[in-house]
Amino acid sequence: MPEALRVIYSAFRMAMLHWFADPQWVIPNIIAPFIFTSVALTLFKDSTGPFGLYAVLGGGMMGMWGNTLYASGFAIEMERWQGTLEEVMAAPSKLLHVVAGRSVSNAVFGLTNMLAVFLIAVLVFRVQIEVDDPLLFVTTTVLTLVSVSTLGLIFASAFVLSRSTQVLTNGLETPLYIISGSMFPIALLPFWIHPIAYVLGPTWGVDAIRLAASQEYLSQTFWQGFDVNTAILLDVVMMMAITLAYAGMAVVLFKVVEKRARIKGTLVEA
Repeated sequence: MPEALRVIYSAFRMAMLHWFADPQWVIPNIIAPFIFTSVALTLFKDSTGPFGLYAVLGGGMMGMWGNTLYASGFAIEMERWQGTLEEVMAAPSKLLHVVAGRSVSNAVFGLTNMLAVFLIAVLVFRVQIEVDDPLLFVTTTVLTLVSVSTLGLIFASAFVLSRSTQVLTNGLETPLYIISGSMFPIALLPFWIHPIAYVLGPTWGVDAIRLAASQEYLSQTFWQGFDVNTAILLDVVMMMAITLAYAGMAVVLFKVVEKRARIKGTLVEA
């Protein structure tokens, strides 16, 4: 196994063991999806067509994104709080690979969040959920998780350089829900916000997931005149291109973090 993959797997496994030893994410994984789904289905209770599915997917994306983004963004911050950040930095493995493994584990928890939303919607609210293309739905969901995790890498590195990580996380979480179209269509937002939405990889992922789930759904991006499969493909291409850009930015930021550590000799305090 290549060294990078070995480190990523080891970090993923350790993060999973930590989660089972201290399952503090059980509450947000159960409570948050229930709240999101309840609010969404209440708002769309008198709607017809694909709106019920739209609401469920919106609640699922919000729960998935919140869990993945928040946890990935604090991947390094947790090491700082535990006093082990210097040891991780001094290890022969690259810090980027360690954080990447933890981001993958957070993505897995985020996926369970979305599954919880679906179960709540079906079992509690009796919503009839029919996915037109299950294979494309699963594929686009997984790729969106990858995009979200990569965005989490940027936050993880940037937060080390900031004195207000908690403020940034709490302040950015809800705007990201709104701008990406998870809460409601982008068309309802002011026009000047649209360019911001289009540079977020998950915006295209949310669109692709909904297109795969229901052919009655109209694309929120530039592909309204295209057939469903073409629109999904274009969404995925755009999302993966932006995700690669995120990865490049994360690499640069992690180099800045490592240079800072060598200069100051510590990363315990921002």
